[in-house]
Amino acid sequence: MHIGFIGFGHMAKVIFDALDRAKLIPRSQVSFIQRDPQKMRENEKTYGITSTSMETLVKKSDLIILGVRPAQAKMVLEQLRGLDPSKMFVTVLAGVKMSFYRKYLKNPILRVMPNIASEVGMGMSTFSYSGKPSEDFRSITHLLFSCMGEVIEVPEEMMDISVGISGSGPGFVFRLIEAVAREGEKKGIPYPDALKMAAQTFMGAGKLVLKKGNVQNLLIQIATPNGTTEAGLKKMTELKIDEHYQAVVNASTKRSHELSEEFQ
Repeated sequence: MHIGFIGFGHMAKVIFDALDRAKLIPRSQVSFIQRDPQKMRENEKTYGITSTSMETLVKKSDLIILGVRPAQAKMVLEQLRGLDPSKMFVTVLAGVKMSFYRKYLKNPILRVMPNIASEVGMGMSTFSYSGKPSEDFRSITHLLFSCMGEVIEVPEEMMDISVGISGSGPGFVFRLIEAVAREGEKKGIPYPDALKMAAQTFMGAGKLVLKKGNVQNLLIQIATPNGTTEAGLKKMTELKIDEHYQAVVNASTKRSHELSEEFQ
């Protein structure tokens, strides 16, 4: 299995780091291409993988991962037109629909939306395949992205809301963590300590939800009548926090849909 990265920005590096840590594929079987020759040389030295030409990358790679900016997609796909249909194609571009890729490629395609938490092996990657993928393609791609965290398959029409929930989601959580930490700082807790308290609390709560699978039961367990948690939850209801946060997710979802409309 040879993997080729077209574009080697932040997310491509995260994917490569995860594969490298898991020792799934030797570095000798990974190559990449980048627009900036200087960055390409620097990354080649830093990551110990081979930079190459588009022609060589396409010829050698069994699986190609597209990680350029969406605005560059058409230019790259023009170069890939007529790609050997036996080669597997994975795209991590936000907002670019499968129908757009289908204008240029007849290959098995996976559209995947990882998130930034993949950097620490706690990511959430949402998968959408073109048509019915072969068992080989499904198993290989699940194996690759499971190194970065969890994987869920959804129909392509669910990709925009998936962006709102998990693709952009860490950014919203970062804001909430920062807000909680700053409140702790106002009350006298040193900021680094308050930040650690907030971040660990969010992480622990998330892990508990994944383990138990029932948020309502957890709320019943923690919200003692007339207690501190109940007081805070009542204020959340009063401020309509649920509705406001859902509006945040929907704003991200809407923007993802707008972006996808640009690629017809």
